[in-house]
Amino acid sequence: MSGEVTPEEAYQQAIEQKQPRFFRASGGAARGRTGTEDTQRFAENLMVLQECALLLGEKMDMSAVSHAVCYEDEETAGFCYDQNSDPHDPRVVGAIVNKRMPMRQMVKSMRDFINS
Repeated sequence: MSGEVTPEEAYQQAIEQKQPRFFRASGGAARGRTGTEDTQRFAENLMVLQECALLLGEKMDMSAVSHAVCYEDEETAGFCYDQNSDPHDPRVVGAIVNKRMPMRQMVKSMRDFINS
């Protein structure tokens, strides 16, 4: 046994422990450790959240929205820009967790993931 966790095992573990599943996105591609379906789901959430963030930023005369979080039933999803990435080619980190998580805690978990 190599001790490596499969994407399916990582997904089940995160679901059972109600822990965030983290993803990275840049250049139109998303990557995660919890399998293709979960990563595609994140990518879909990311597109919607980024569109909403863009519209909100324009409406409020802000240059950019650095993070967004949404709630659907008992699930929390969000993204934030990686402040360490190139502003001309920004990277995004996001997460999905199967519980209601306060926005501040969700953003902190994503920032901690960026800095880990």
